[in-house]
Amino acid sequence: MPAVGQSSILRLGSRFTTILFPIHLTVDDLTRQLSEQFGFAKFRPGQEEVIRAVLAGRDAMTVMPTGQGKSLCYQLPATLLPGLTLVISPLIALMQDQVASLKQRNIKAAAFHSGLTGSEKHRVIQDLNQKRLQLLYLAPERMQHEGFLQLLRSLWVSLLVVDEAHCISQWGHDFRPDYLKIGRLRQELTNPPCLALTATATSRVQTDLCKRLSLRDPLKLVAGFRRPNLALSVRPCQSRQEKLAALERLVRETEKGTILVYCATRRAVEEVAEWLGQSHQSVGYYHAGLSDEERQLVHDDFRRGTVRILAATNAFGMGIDKSDVRLVVHFDIPGSVEAYYQEVGRAGRDGRPAACVLLFHERDLATQEYFIQLAAKDPEGAERAERMKTLLQEMLGYVSVPTCRQLSILDYFSDEAERALGPCGLCDRCVAPVRQPSREVSHDDAASAKAILETVSWCRGRFGVSRIVEMLRGSRSKAMQASGAEDCPTYGACRARSKLSMTSLVKDLIASGYLQVEGTEYPTIDVTHKGREILHGIGALDLRQAEEPQPNVSAMKPSYQRAASVVVLRASPADPQLYERLRQLRTELAEEEGVAAFIIFHDKTLKAIAGHKPVTSAALMEIPGIGALKVERYGRRVLAVVNGDK
Repeated sequence: MPAVGQSSILRLGSRFTTILFPIHLTVDDLTRQLSEQFGFAKFRPGQEEVIRAVLAGRDAMTVMPTGQGKSLCYQLPATLLPGLTLVISPLIALMQDQVASLKQRNIKAAAFHSGLTGSEKHRVIQDLNQKRLQLLYLAPERMQHEGFLQLLRSLWVSLLVVDEAHCISQWGHDFRPDYLKIGRLRQELTNPPCLALTATATSRVQTDLCKRLSLRDPLKLVAGFRRPNLALSVRPCQSRQEKLAALERLVRETEKGTILVYCATRRAVEEVAEWLGQSHQSVGYYHAGLSDEERQLVHDDFRRGTVRILAATNAFGMGIDKSDVRLVVHFDIPGSVEAYYQEVGRAGRDGRPAACVLLFHERDLATQEYFIQLAAKDPEGAERAERMKTLLQEMLGYVSVPTCRQLSILDYFSDEAERALGPCGLCDRCVAPVRQPSREVSHDDAASAKAILETVSWCRGRFGVSRIVEMLRGSRSKAMQASGAEDCPTYGACRARSKLSMTSLVKDLIASGYLQVEGTEYPTIDVTHKGREILHGIGALDLRQAEEPQPNVSAMKPSYQRAASVVVLRASPADPQLYERLRQLRTELAEEEGVAAFIIFHDKTLKAIAGHKPVTSAALMEIPGIGALKVERYGRRVLAVVNGDK
């Protein structure tokens, strides 16, 4: 790629113009290109910003839900940039669709993958050698072939695009090892600007992507996660038969459009398809156990509408663009919020109302736990298994969230602009708000609750729900031993109680304001002032059920559960200088205590402090993510920074 200030050729319509790089175009020029090449009158939110960054030679990361126009963010620049735009894409079917669409617009594009014949591969290589292509789609596996890499090195790649970029992160819901080679490929192509695109990426996935792709001061755009036409809901079921009956009713009530039913296993997919096939026509199924030819046939039949109802595993997902999906049912709980939202994102692509229903039965967790156990058996799988546990906990947090489900997802993906618009008004939580009745506290519950509070207090806000429950049940895991849990006075105090009942009790303590959740990326729990009063023998426990009706979940993502005692503050712009000083203090505290910085305070907590500038301990207590213990331990030094004394 030429350095800034070098002369290069810009394609604009049918004209060629010698310009300086980076490329800066007027609004009229970009709009004209959008209209002439792609037939759109205006850009969708975020598209123009990303396109200008790419044309300016800047790295960018774009997180937009399915159907929001991510592809245009590189396809339009490809028609203007002088060299080749190289697109790494994981799905052959998606590549083929994109190439066909581009050729209809007279844009010179090709795909190179294992499904091509020998003569087709030769034609693509010929076109590359003669510099006849503007875009080349490439499967990540192709990076293993040295001969093809040598060809790419000889070309001028002006833009490297990583589609479905979450696949590069082991925190993403569809991690693929071949994606790890993209960083090396970029280096070998003399580090062209890189655009990472994905429909689902949390802040931790984004951080991982930036590191693995060596993105330099990238533009980060997260937008469009609100889907105002989707009615999200979770329906607790007491048995698998009840789930099948509920599924049948949902399908029967959906008179028009197509229907997707996601299942966790191949067996479940075939069971569901057989069940629905008894009373409905045009039912098909899709999973990785089918041959390539069979999967392609099902894919084509679904796209054409020959198959109206499709049962599938998550193998059927990326690249599916069908506008009339009116119902998406998750027959089994997915392994992560990212996977869930990617899959429900197939619904309502035409903007019309659509329903997305998760049928939840506590025994379904066994399937996901089995996947985690399989991962743990791998010689290097222990870390991956822990990640999977965390992702599952987050998904269970979504199941249990007592407030608007859309807002919880917007919070999860840090889409603050959309979140500011308020509740969706469509989900089951908005339509029928959760009641939180008080319940009688048994002697056993009271004793266990006090043990929970004592354990959380001893841990000083370092751990989340799962770790606390494991400590109280006397777990002998390596993680427990490494953390020094056996030194806790209450270690194993609730060994006789089930994991399910203990998790439920922790959840009730959070809902009742005795415990609070701190952080979002790595959520931990801490004792509130109200909980500390119980530890000091002041007052009596008054527990509220976290939800009604309450699905029995064995874990949760506490970041969705806000303690009743925490005051929700209006967002205020953070003072950037104060925020940096607070970050420096956090680093000092983390080094002093020998822990990770996020355990002290999360970034969102620091930003809230820098925005509200509390000057007293009481005011500091009102900041989300600050509990009584942290005020006691760090409050004096935090207030000193806020007051300018340090």
